[in-house]
Amino acid sequence: MDDSRFQRLSWKTIVFQALLVLCTVLASVLGFWWLRATIWWPIWILLVSGISVYLTYLYTQGHFFEPIHSMQVAINRVTQGELDERVILRSTGDAEFVELSDAINAMAGHYALLVEEANRHRNHLNAILSSLVDSLIVVDKDLRITMVNPAARNLLGISPDSRGRYLLESIRNYDLIQLFQRVLQEESTAQQEIQLFSPQHYIFRAIVSPIRSQRTGKIVGVVAILHDITELKHLEKVRSDFVANVSHELRTPLTSVKGFVETLLDGALEDPEASRRFLTIVSTETDRMVNLVKDLLELSRLEGTDRALSLLPLDMVNLVKEISDSYQELAQEAELELHMEIVDQLPLVDGDATLLRQVITNLLDNAIKYTEPDGQVWLTLDSEGETVRLVVRDTGVGIPAKHLDRIFERFYRVDKGRCRKMGGTGLGLAIVKHIVEKHHGKIEVKSEYGEGTAFTVKLPAAVAEQVIPAAAVSS
Repeated sequence: MDDSRFQRLSWKTIVFQALLVLCTVLASVLGFWWLRATIWWPIWILLVSGISVYLTYLYTQGHFFEPIHSMQVAINRVTQGELDERVILRSTGDAEFVELSDAINAMAGHYALLVEEANRHRNHLNAILSSLVDSLIVVDKDLRITMVNPAARNLLGISPDSRGRYLLESIRNYDLIQLFQRVLQEESTAQQEIQLFSPQHYIFRAIVSPIRSQRTGKIVGVVAILHDITELKHLEKVRSDFVANVSHELRTPLTSVKGFVETLLDGALEDPEASRRFLTIVSTETDRMVNLVKDLLELSRLEGTDRALSLLPLDMVNLVKEISDSYQELAQEAELELHMEIVDQLPLVDGDATLLRQVITNLLDNAIKYTEPDGQVWLTLDSEGETVRLVVRDTGVGIPAKHLDRIFERFYRVDKGRCRKMGGTGLGLAIVKHIVEKHHGKIEVKSEYGEGTAFTVKLPAAVAEQVIPAAAVSS
């Protein structure tokens, strides 16, 4: 309200009060003139004064108190969150109060829009923070938590009501706390690899930066992004172990070949019997290296996209029977009993016959190699719902429980000396697992040390009903 309107409102009030006072005086004088000879004139004076006070009250109530009360009620409700509340004047009142109520209503509407936009931005921010894979923590300059996203709560075990608490109360990691404190002291971004051992073992890269006030430029807090690199570190270790294992596996036969070749060159060629024995060992070691390189190439193709699968509806019954027939003689040579338990009329599977043949032969080879004479091997083929199940079970040496989780890793051996003696490369089960996974199947192992081992391969049934003979695709 500008000064002219305020002055106009003041003059209206003064004029009303002046006229009221004048009327009151005139009524009192006239009443006193007419009733001076009686005892009623004091009552008349009181009556006129009462009417004057009542009219003043009505005027003030209608023109001041009621509009101001309506505005006050509306403003209080808006500040309490009732954003749809508006000023409604019960009486028309003065134009100045009407304009003031309109201004307050406009301000309330603008405030409601600002609150709605702020809520929208807050919801948008919360959605972004909730969808972040990386953990985010924001603290003030006193290291009190002001914001934490769900990923950080899950990673660090922070409770949902941690806002306002000291960082040290919610995070029991000395290195991370020290990193926050260092950023506050140095006022510069820092990053560090940190290991977390509770609730689980994680390795993450923490990038911590100071938060500056846009108005003053002073540090008002710290924000940290925690990027989980546990899997990356595991892959780096696997790659490092793989290189070390390949180097070791190649060094042993190469050293042997080099030694015997040098022996032959130093004169052993003159001894036919020694020469034949040395060359036989060289040939064996060379075959071992060839098999190792062949398995490495096969594993590389399976892990990548170079090996194109020829998935066709395949009858596993024919494939298993064909393979089992060829292994009966091998089992007899090893003085073992090979039992076949095959259910006819099984569902077809979408499979690559060459690769599935490799799975079955590898599992049978291991069962026969690691089963002592007079032992038994079972090859079972049946179905379980919409899944075709292949089980290779033996009464061999078994696998200790502590090795079962790692049995499918490349070059992992339970008994390294025994495996090398058997001529294995340490890649067979890794290849088997990749082949099964390429067929969208699962492979499981159960074993009791000294009692035997059972490998179970589960393959999903095919949708198509077209039989492809195993011999046609494996030739």
